[in-house]
Amino acid sequence: MLEYLQTLFQEPLAFFDQAIFRVMAVLIGLCCHEWGHAYAAYRCGDDTAKRAGRLTLNPLRHLDPIGTLLMFFAGFGYAKPVPVNPARYRGDRRKADLIVSLAGITVNLLLCVLFTYLAVALSACMWRSDVVAEVGLSTLVSYRYNAVWAVIAGYAQEMFGDLIAVGWLIPFVRLCAYTALVNLNLAVFNLIPLPPLDGYHVFNDLVFRGRFQLSERAFRIGMLVVLVLSAQGALGNLISAVVNPVQGLLLAPVAALWG
Repeated sequence: MLEYLQTLFQEPLAFFDQAIFRVMAVLIGLCCHEWGHAYAAYRCGDDTAKRAGRLTLNPLRHLDPIGTLLMFFAGFGYAKPVPVNPARYRGDRRKADLIVSLAGITVNLLLCVLFTYLAVALSACMWRSDVVAEVGLSTLVSYRYNAVWAVIAGYAQEMFGDLIAVGWLIPFVRLCAYTALVNLNLAVFNLIPLPPLDGYHVFNDLVFRGRFQLSERAFRIGMLVVLVLSAQGALGNLISAVVNPVQGLLLAPVAALWG
């Protein structure tokens, strides 16, 4: 988080340029994640989230004020948790809780795949064909590489613009690349078995068959622990160790076909 904030003071224009795309990507990921929980709960018989107006993709229904500020100034954030009432689930409540817990993660993974290949398709059109042939499409669309070059192309079009075939595609490629990366990070982050993350519910349901029932106070303490670990970068290092190989796996077919 400190490295992220340092950019604000060292290169404010670059910070706000990156923050705009980051916030849009996080908004897409978080809102779809919470919608996934609400939809799964509704299909399992619990209409609590629907009655609370959370069965929607409208960001205003999902955003938390502090979590939104963190998105912009800390590089990570959170939304309001979707309200559920397990007592209203039909059939096996443990199975329903597992489905609802995995729903948000599943949506994030699907969005990651979708936006990864959208970024690939748009990058193939954005970069000159000889640049694609020389560097390789999988390298050009890799999230870190593409974000750096898109910034360069955006701020110094006269110097690097000859590498770009279709300049107006730059923001769309960047948004797709950021959105894919953010959704993959959200999926991995939420699989961590710490309350109140979805991974805790998944771990509890699969390993302990839902026997552990924590209090609201325990969940608040858990949230504080998660925020502290995130701010210190501990969770970021863990997530990166998973995200980087998965990115490579997603881009492997692209590398095999187009380099």
